[in-house]
Amino acid sequence: MDMVMEMEAETETEIGMGLEVQLKKEHKVETQEEDEATKKRKIELDPEERKRLAEAEGVAKFKWLNEVDDEEELTDYYAYQAKQFRRFWESLYLGRYGYFEDETTICAKRFTDKPARGGGCLISTLQIFSVKVTGLSGGLKFPLDVYGMVAIRDNLDHNRNIIFHRKRDNCQTLTQEDLSLVLTGPVRAVDLLDPVIFEVELKVKSNIESQDRVLSLLAPPLDSPALIPDSCMFKKCYTSKLSTMELTVGHIFYSLEATISVKVIEGSWLEDSHGQFTASTDSIEDEKVVLLGFGDGKVPLDGDNILLSRSVVSAEYEEHLIVSVNTRQSKKAEDEAVEEHAVFTPLNMGRSYGELNVGFCKMQVTVAWSEALLLRSGMTMEVSL
Repeated sequence: MDMVMEMEAETETEIGMGLEVQLKKEHKVETQEEDEATKKRKIELDPEERKRLAEAEGVAKFKWLNEVDDEEELTDYYAYQAKQFRRFWESLYLGRYGYFEDETTICAKRFTDKPARGGGCLISTLQIFSVKVTGLSGGLKFPLDVYGMVAIRDNLDHNRNIIFHRKRDNCQTLTQEDLSLVLTGPVRAVDLLDPVIFEVELKVKSNIESQDRVLSLLAPPLDSPALIPDSCMFKKCYTSKLSTMELTVGHIFYSLEATISVKVIEGSWLEDSHGQFTASTDSIEDEKVVLLGFGDGKVPLDGDNILLSRSVVSAEYEEHLIVSVNTRQSKKAEDEAVEEHAVFTPLNMGRSYGELNVGFCKMQVTVAWSEALLLRSGMTMEVSL
């Protein structure tokens, strides 16, 4: 059994490396402003690594130009890459992990109430801050009605961990002033172990469905800076035929999964309030995960529980998790905003509690902690509900 699992692991590694070499194409890597705090977190590639990536990109482009017969695909490298990724996935995982379109069934809070069998471990995880449409071509202009799917795939089960999903009758309107997709995931922490795949299938709605256009079709592997013993933020841009997608993510070193919930315990929420709930960490304090934005609509409530759009984030074991609310009673500039924070020290398991007081109501913030343990094929999964 150990030999079989070892052979499977080697096969997955070989396929992952093959996919990376054959299909990789980097457009842009950006980092935060280079003050003293962020310089030490900046990811720098040594000359040999840059040479290797350049050679890999050249190989991928050569194979693309010589293998593709479809004139449409020749104008969109990333669409070709996404279709190739599907072939790779189905050749390796079909049947073992279900179907290509399947979503992950592994829940958050797996080890909140009881530890993993054999003990757990702290690993690096991927924090998803934002996904933006930063450029348009092919005659497209803002505003755009966008629908489709964005997901992350990791080595836990190789299935889609959805971070954005809208059907055609529930599009999000993107404007020049607001380019960010309203994210709803991940549903659990993302293990930052190669290959991690950033998968996008987005369309632009037209008057007639048959005339809808593919805004972005992507499935690039994300490079993991897992050997760097520090958390850091990085951006990646992918320019395809009709758009440029910008992904802002963080590598959270030695981290825990945090599942956040908010409940009103005194007073009541004012319906005309505007603002957002966010989460951040000491290690990447300048970038925040938007848990819920309520600038143009009512805050969704289930009784006294505030229904966050996103609830799962990652936090370093030896750092702090900060949950914040920023709100004012209307959009008027003269209205004074109220900002409150609750600071949490990560735990290996269990729950932490804090409070946010914005005047008209007091809220209890609960954080359920769990190790984001890497589960391999054949291991029994434990789930805490």
